[in-house]
Amino acid sequence: MDNFNYTVLQLDVIKELANIGGGNAASSISKLIGKPVSMTVPKIEILNYEGVFNQVMAEDILVNSVLSKMVGAAEGVFLFIVTDEVAENLINMMLPTGIEANEEIRQSALNELVNILVTSFINAISMMVRLDLSSSVPIYVKDMFGAIFSSVYIDSEQFDDNIMIIKNEFLYQGDRLESSLYFVPKPGVLQRLFELLGIGDEQ
Repeated sequence: MDNFNYTVLQLDVIKELANIGGGNAASSISKLIGKPVSMTVPKIEILNYEGVFNQVMAEDILVNSVLSKMVGAAEGVFLFIVTDEVAENLINMMLPTGIEANEEIRQSALNELVNILVTSFINAISMMVRLDLSSSVPIYVKDMFGAIFSSVYIDSEQFDDNIMIIKNEFLYQGDRLESSLYFVPKPGVLQRLFELLGIGDEQ
């Protein structure tokens, strides 16, 4: 795992933030759909640009993605990525049983799931570092993974090794639904958050 100069403590803090955010998201989703949903303890990786394609997913794989920006005192982009099969299962989880939904409604259901997940994660960060942070309206895109990720990477003015990947599994009715949430911060954002948490000098 290429975590570069990040210490074990820093990675543990990120993992705990993701765990809190994921747990809160699962609780919110459960209340929304009226059925129990939980999430596994997240796996955290920090990779460079090429490492994402070499170790996580090839550029030419067709994926469902939802993009949401973190705005405010610290900025970055969250990119939720799932395959067609997982997207279908997550959409069915979000929609009432037996409903016949068109493509627009199905995309909205996935957007709402990601909105809950990203908002929960941002709220966890905000409480920890006491910054005013919020998220943008989520946008659904279906395309090759390389095209989507490259666009986010360039838009974030990100040209160093700070791409954080949070791998979560939703547990729903006995199924494990694997998803990846990428966080591409503006340059210096992760370092600033670590400093606010009092662990920025340990790199």
